[in-house]
Amino acid sequence: MYPRRKEEMKKLLYLFIAGIFIISVSCSGGSDPQSQLNKIDKLKGKDFPITAEQMQSIDNFTAEGKGLLEQGKEKEASEALAKAIDILNLALDADIFNKAD
Repeated sequence: MYPRRKEEMKKLLYLFIAGIFIISVSCSGGSDPQSQLNKIDKLKGKDFPITAEQMQSIDNFTAEGKGLLEQGKEKEASEALAKAIDILNLALDADIFNKAD
């Protein structure tokens, strides 16, 4: 009986993490680029594991966003920065899930 309960709890946790991810994705695209840059810095300051590939993608999207922002393309900059935030949130959610096991 106990293993079945554990599997049910895992399913609930997966659904919870997926919900958080969906909410964060929908919220991260609506901010202004400066707020998004601040959020990226804040998330990078947290202590959670992240792969080198994820960090490279984050750095690339952040650089792209800053470049577009300098060109006055706020919408495109916001989209690029939102992708960086999504990767950071995904890594953070995975860390929280792994700690829950």
